[in-house]
Amino acid sequence: MIPIKPENAKWTDDQWQAIWAKDQDILVAAAAGSGKTAVLVERMIQKVLTDNNPINIDELLVVTFTNASAAEMRSRVAEALERSLMEYPDSTHLKRQMSLINKASISTLHSFCLEVIRTYYYLIDIDPGFRIADDTEAELLKDEVLEELLEQKYGENDHEFVQLVEAVTNDRSDDALNQLIRKLYTFSRSHADPEKWLKKIVELHNVEKDYDINDHPLVDYLLFHIQLEIQGAIQLSKLSLEAANQPGGPYPRAENFQHDLLQLNELANAATWTELDEQLKTISFTRLKTCKGDEFDESLLEQTKKWRDQAKKMIDAVRENFFVRSPDRYLEDMRSMTGQLRVLIGLVQEFKLHFSKEKEERGLVDFADLEHYCLDILSVKSEHGSDELMPSEAAQHYQRKFKEVLVDEYQDTNMVQETILQLVKSGSEKDGNLFMVGDVKQSIYRFRLAEPNLFLRKYRTFSGQNSGFKIDLSQNFRSRPQILDATNFVFRQIMGEQVGEIAYNQEAELVKGAPYPEMDVPVRLTIIDQANPAAENEFAVEAMDERELDKSRLEARYMIKKIRQMVDEEMQIYDTKKNGYRTIEYRDIVILTRSMTWTPDIMEEFRFAGIPLYANISSGYFEATEVAIMISLLKIIDNPHQDIPLASVLRSPIVKCTEEQLGNIRTAASSGSYWDAVQAFTTAGGKLEDEELRSKLEWFIHSLSKWRTLARRGAMSDLVWQLYRDTQFYDFVGGTPGGKQRQANLRALYDRARQYESTSFRGLFRFLRFVERMRERGDDLGAARALSEQEDVVRLMTIHSSKGLEFPVVFLSGAARSFNEMDLRGRFHLDKEFGLAMPYVQPDKRVSYETLPQLAFKEKKRLENLAEEMRVLYVAMTRAKEQIHLIATVADAKKTIDRWQTSINHSDWLLPEFTRKAAKSYLDWIGPSLVRHHASTSIQREEPQKKLHDASKWDIQLVAAQDIDVIEQEDLVQDDYLSFVKKHQPVPVKSDEYETIVNRLTWTYPYEQATKRRSKQSVSDIKRMNEVRDERSAFDFAGRPSKKMFDRPKFMQSATITPTEKGTIMHTVMQHVPLHEPPELKSIQLLLEELVRKELLTKEQSGAVNQQQIVDFFRSEIGMRMLKAKKVKREIPFTYAASAFDLGISANRQDPLDNVIVQGVVDCLFEDDKGLVLLDYKTDRITDRFEGGMDQARSVMKKRYSIQLSLYKLALEKILLQPIDETVLYFFDGGAVLPIRE
Repeated sequence: MIPIKPENAKWTDDQWQAIWAKDQDILVAAAAGSGKTAVLVERMIQKVLTDNNPINIDELLVVTFTNASAAEMRSRVAEALERSLMEYPDSTHLKRQMSLINKASISTLHSFCLEVIRTYYYLIDIDPGFRIADDTEAELLKDEVLEELLEQKYGENDHEFVQLVEAVTNDRSDDALNQLIRKLYTFSRSHADPEKWLKKIVELHNVEKDYDINDHPLVDYLLFHIQLEIQGAIQLSKLSLEAANQPGGPYPRAENFQHDLLQLNELANAATWTELDEQLKTISFTRLKTCKGDEFDESLLEQTKKWRDQAKKMIDAVRENFFVRSPDRYLEDMRSMTGQLRVLIGLVQEFKLHFSKEKEERGLVDFADLEHYCLDILSVKSEHGSDELMPSEAAQHYQRKFKEVLVDEYQDTNMVQETILQLVKSGSEKDGNLFMVGDVKQSIYRFRLAEPNLFLRKYRTFSGQNSGFKIDLSQNFRSRPQILDATNFVFRQIMGEQVGEIAYNQEAELVKGAPYPEMDVPVRLTIIDQANPAAENEFAVEAMDERELDKSRLEARYMIKKIRQMVDEEMQIYDTKKNGYRTIEYRDIVILTRSMTWTPDIMEEFRFAGIPLYANISSGYFEATEVAIMISLLKIIDNPHQDIPLASVLRSPIVKCTEEQLGNIRTAASSGSYWDAVQAFTTAGGKLEDEELRSKLEWFIHSLSKWRTLARRGAMSDLVWQLYRDTQFYDFVGGTPGGKQRQANLRALYDRARQYESTSFRGLFRFLRFVERMRERGDDLGAARALSEQEDVVRLMTIHSSKGLEFPVVFLSGAARSFNEMDLRGRFHLDKEFGLAMPYVQPDKRVSYETLPQLAFKEKKRLENLAEEMRVLYVAMTRAKEQIHLIATVADAKKTIDRWQTSINHSDWLLPEFTRKAAKSYLDWIGPSLVRHHASTSIQREEPQKKLHDASKWDIQLVAAQDIDVIEQEDLVQDDYLSFVKKHQPVPVKSDEYETIVNRLTWTYPYEQATKRRSKQSVSDIKRMNEVRDERSAFDFAGRPSKKMFDRPKFMQSATITPTEKGTIMHTVMQHVPLHEPPELKSIQLLLEELVRKELLTKEQSGAVNQQQIVDFFRSEIGMRMLKAKKVKREIPFTYAASAFDLGISANRQDPLDNVIVQGVVDCLFEDDKGLVLLDYKTDRITDRFEGGMDQARSVMKKRYSIQLSLYKLALEKILLQPIDETVLYFFDGGAVLPIRE
């Protein structure tokens, strides 16, 4: 039972249901901005916190799309648990959850698969110490395996293999076969049973001789496409007939149009391939009747002729593309290909075995392996012999462990991932524990082999009765209602099940949920018209030719103008979190593009305009000059017989050859490689003026020999860095413009060499392949950026990158750019359901023909691509919170808008399938939709028979390209400034921040002297600093460093004891002498034995003590006073802060912050009737160093120790708040007493 929602709950009814529904598989279709992540997290929290049978957090399996999402979910759950624990601090259940949160299974599916493999590795016979291969490393390994496999096959000289090679490759290379095997392998791995999918490829083509083409499963896809084309031709013929019957229309041609309609309707009624084939042979278009005179409207004459010509072209295209070859010929071609396809599938299977063996030997696993190894662990084949996979014991363990399996972004899962989820979940759909959240309208990762149809199937079948339960979250808490209305208006017309894969019905529509104040903010469509209007004179024409701009720059300049206007006018945007308005910032604006191809142009325009722009670009690194030169150098180290890399290095700053010198080198050997010419030039005698060049080349040849040796013996990273040193190229680029960036690029190359060494590959040749693979895969490092994403900048990103994000203002740039159809133009097509389609190549004549599967795959793929593009557009339009600007640049706006008029009188909300299928850009969907809007009079050529009255508000603007101003740098006169630079004179301009910058650059630290002293010093340090002072001394660190005394090893102490060690031993004994009676030699000996027993002294150290000196001390006057004193403290450590001036190490009396912490240890402090006495005893040698004894030594010792004692006295007086009455030095050698007075 779902609990009753409290009145103050922040959740909508649908969200509340999604949080609490249970006891069956649940699919939550969460529209953009509907708070699906919050719902998912709340469901997890309530599962743990509920009073009714709560579960532990580690009994949930939560699968997310990215590691960042997993980390965010874990953080949110942890915060909720902490809040609950503060409310119920005695709850043992909550305390347990806090201890389990870091062990909870909240991760990507790959991470979960890795956990399963680490746990059950022994079930699949895999080395538990495996590591996950880097993508580039895996690609290099594939290269090697495939190269060896094909080499082996070429050696076998198999006839069918040779036929396959001839059919697939060209005369220059077999790269096409290489790529095809790789694609088939990768594509098959997205299926739970790759072998079964590969076998389907042969089955699809292996048809019997008497097979009826109409029974082939692919024919239905082709018939659907053909019927769409026929319906389009019928619609154009109807428009022509209606126009012919209008006043001024070409009514004599009505007969032609009626005849066309009759034939086209017969075509439309053809239900089979053969019927269409027969009827297309007989169809013909009659000659248009003549229409002359003033009674006929020229525009209607022209328009009807265009419509009829277009209809004829559509039918001719159908005939030429699909029915040039007979049905029997298509079937015969397919049968003829089965042998080649078997060989191809065999190659893929052999490649898989060899690749798996190589990975096993190297202890590697790639990401696809993670899923399949996990699948092998979790599944067993059905006992009934079917292909159905059943849960293994390991899977049953996880079924018992996980009380619920929650999946985020379910629309982006593939078949393997779906199979894994089905194995770890419990029950069937009607009583299961699988909770799925996603939005199929945002499934935009088909290129990563995601399968949105998994979501769609469940969405259509989950009814809540004998299946799972479906919940729609349609309320949008992100955007203003105007954006939601506009999105609904467009997608209600373009997204359908046949073209679009999804019905955009009432359940799918976005509903207002965010509390925005009422404001009229229309969605803006800007059409930039590049058509050149008739110029009044030739000078105007020339001016326009000069200002002809790329579409990217035109749109960039338009966006710059709008963004400046927003910022300058301090446009107010509403902050839903603060429930109030604030001024717009650059960070509130994003520019979305379908791809990053326009990025350099847009960035350059924004930089020139002075508007900060951030784009996460990943290109430009390998094109950098310094990187290209070093790659060329590495190439010729690997093989010097490569002309282009060699010429590149010789021309570069490394060798510094001129173009003329390069030509002279070539004359030394006109044939052979350029390397042969270099060697010939250095060995041949020549002109005197060639000596400089010959010297350069000799150095280069010698260096190249050394580098080649290093490449064979050492690590790649060592080689790269050695090249930087030997050529001094790293230092050279540092002195060029942009030097720091260039050096960073070279360091990145070194880092790539280090990364390469972490793989299982070695050697220069493979490293170059490694780099080439990175370039092919698009793993370009990208140049460093001057701005970071965290700053107040406009962001430029792809629509894919923006998924999951939101911005107050969105600019969708490139709405008129054509969709990428490169994959449709290829010779080979792959399909998840049917396998592979490729052309048939006649062996004898070497003539290639398109096959039936090829035609069908192409049209099926076209529909899938269009559906994906619709979803991408949906993602783009739902990123905006307050404003969205759709920008499209067209060659001729008039012609573009004229094409939209064919849909103006369409009666249904959903535009005709052929109109939607014919779209080449987003504008081809948006335009025909808007032309039917009740307020779109600016783009309507006629009054629509049925206007679509809708709440959406649109602002449609037509802007001529020549009206978009060139962006000028603000207040800069480049030419004037350049003249000052050329004269090496300062440029006479100062910014508003000039004074601030000067003050900052000339600022000095007011306490600089304090930085030259240690903030904590010992009394001995200060004593030494004062000893070396004179009138020229600086108040900084002492010139003579102190020697830190450590205890010597015992084997050294037994030999000789140093004077310093003797002093330490003596102080230790004096610290422990009992003071209740005057000590005698016997008592001193007993004390020493006690200290040895307690391990305070060694036996050797005790033997170094002069016991008589200690007895003499206590018989002296100062010793007797110490024995009789009221209080005695020995070895007193202290820490005291004093000003550097007072300590005599600073000349600045006024510095209040110039304090130094002083540390020291006082030997003895006692108090008797005469007051406090500070006593310090010394072991300095007196009698044998000074002939006059203590009388001669007195002045020396006093100078040496007076500073130390005065510091002791100062510190103790401040700490004890009592005056020290006497300060005395006692010297054991000679028993002399030396009073120290101020």
